[in-house]
Amino acid sequence: MNMQKPKDRAWSAPSEVTPGTGVAWQLRLMNDLVNGQMSGPEFARAWLSARRRVLDGNERVRENFERILYDVFYLLDDYVIDPALRGPGDITDEQLVDRVRDSLERLRGLERK
Repeated sequence: MNMQKPKDRAWSAPSEVTPGTGVAWQLRLMNDLVNGQMSGPEFARAWLSARRRVLDGNERVRENFERILYDVFYLLDDYVIDPALRGPGDITDEQLVDRVRDSLERLRGLERK
């Protein structure tokens, strides 16, 4: 029998992600932000830390899944964590929540019917 370790495969949808992994942490953080359980700055710091864990653990997701996570990464690249340093054209906390909510909807669309 060919048994793959979780880190040896690439997940296609959130329901396939192994609990306790960096990707699972990213997904939980996204839900926590959208559900009002954390602030934008808390989310940004924690999500980027989870991303480092994903990279360090060589965790893999399939292309469509990866694209959505990259969208969140690039969103955070444009997000100024310290509200005192934000300019008029910077992403607001409300925009961050809306865009992460959109990403979660797109992730739900990856689930097999």
